Amino acid sequence: MSVYWDNFYKNLKGNNNPSKFAKFCLKYLKKFPGNIYDAGCGNGRDTIFFNQKKLNCIGIDQSKKVIGINKKKYNRFKKNFIKKNFVNFDYSISNDRFAIYSRFSIHSINYKQEKKFFNSIKKFKNLEYVFIETRTIYDNLFGKGKRIGKNEYINTHYRRFINPTEFKRKLAKDFNIIVFKLSKNLAPFKGENPVVLRIVAKRKKIKK
Repeated sequence: MSVYWDNFYKNLKGNNNPSKFAKFCLKYLKKFPGNIYDAGCGNGRDTIFFNQKKLNCIGIDQSKKVIGINKKKYNRFKKNFIKKNFVNFDYSISNDRFAIYSRFSIHSINYKQEKKFFNSIKKFKNLEYVFIETRTIYDNLFGKGKRIGKNEYINTHYRRFINPTEFKRKLAKDFNIIVFKLSKNLAPFKGENPVVLRIVAKRKKIKK
């Protein structure tokens, strides 16, 4: 899969402006003292946006190509980009409070990887927030392409369309959900205006 994304980003002439989701999340992150991990940062536009707002955001992506491009393009913040699969990343490097920011990356991993990712992050007492924006089963791309599993399709590349009800139930075990919004007009792109799920959740206190 990383080969696909290397080729994708090599030819991408993308939007460098911050996403609507990053701007939305900023109100929860103003003066946040710890690290923000942009899980699956892509071209780094949201990573840079947060850093320019004087927040310490670290962009993680498995694509060697896009991390190289980001380091060169945003030389001032080159240390803030790490080539790594965010599912396997060692979040224990954060000694202070930290937050996970995931825009359009949760639907890029399978169920097993999702479980591993959340099991990894939720064990940390210093995890404070999780911000998620993702495609859902109400997306107009749902059902198109080759079906390879439950809500999983390959159409140009792999996508796992999230069932909002199931996802909320899983997340609510460990997080207090502050925002849970399912709507169009949250992530329009060119001719696309998918129904996406937007979540802001705060980690529940871990019982001793």
